Amino acid sequence: MTRTPAEIETFFSTVLAVPAHRAFGLSLVRWQPGEAVLEFVANEASFGPKGEVHGGVLSLLLEPPAPFALLPLLPADRYAVTADIHVQFLKAIKPQARVTLIGRVARLGRQMGFCSASAMVGDETFAAAQITKSVVAVSKS
Repeated sequence: MTRTPAEIETFFSTVLAVPAHRAFGLSLVRWQPGEAVLEFVANEASFGPKGEVHGGVLSLLLEPPAPFALLPLLPADRYAVTADIHVQFLKAIKPQARVTLIGRVARLGRQMGFCSASAMVGDETFAAAQITKSVVAVSKS
C-alpha cells in the first residue's frame, strides 16, 4: 500500500512548518519519487559570525530534501528517520544567495535508505551531504 499524494503533501507541510525551517524560509520547489528540490534565501537568520550562512544552519537545511525524496518510495506503514548525516562544506554561501537544496535517493533497502543532498547556488555546489535513513514502522499509538 502506497501513500496518496495528499498524505505526502501533508508530510511535506508538517516538515516545512517546523519553526527552524520557517525561520530560514525553507520552501518546496518540486518533488517526485526519489528526488526533491527545496530552497531558501540566505538571510540574516542563517548567518554565522562572518556574515555567511552558518555550517550548522546549512546542515539543518540539507536534511529535509532526503525524506522528501524518500517518503514517496516507502510503503504507507513505514517512514524514515535520520541515522547518520555527513556534510562537506565546499564554499561559503553569501548573503541574499538563493540556495537550491536537491535531495536524491541513491539506494533503498528494507531497513535503510541512502540519500544525498546538495546545496547549490546557480550551477555551483556549495555543500554536499550523505544521509543514511533508517526505515521504521509507523507507530500505532
